[in-house]
Amino acid sequence: MAGLDDVASRDRAVAKARESLGLGASQPVHTWSVARIKPSSNGFLLVVFGTPQAAVGIVAIDPSSGEVLQKASLPGRQPHLLISAEEAIRRAGFDARTKPILVWDPIGPSHSPFYPLWELRGPGRTVWVDSVLGTIWKSLDVPSGGAKSG
Repeated sequence: MAGLDDVASRDRAVAKARESLGLGASQPVHTWSVARIKPSSNGFLLVVFGTPQAAVGIVAIDPSSGEVLQKASLPGRQPHLLISAEEAIRRAGFDARTKPILVWDPIGPSHSPFYPLWELRGPGRTVWVDSVLGTIWKSLDVPSGGAKSG
């Protein structure tokens, strides 16, 4: 499977994710491309199935191989939507022209690819915003549960 920049590649990845969870084509889907923090690692597509209020499944899929990296069936009782790039920028106090990128690697703030971070770079500083909870991290080398910035 090539990159996920084109619709056909994304559609193939979503189909593989659906198949891995045994979900029908009628199940709504949301996708996000996630880069890796370590440049030597491949990014992945995060695929969440269900309505915005009730996620029923989640898959991280490798864009190069089509391999399912992780998957989970969810009970459909709560959402699993990522905050928008605009919301991450607002929470971190960055300029609206900031170019955020979703990133992940198993680090203190997130040990699961289901919880990527928005990476925001500005003059003299970089911060990461938890894409589900909105917690702001000034450093990625903090212990689990680390310090929240103000």
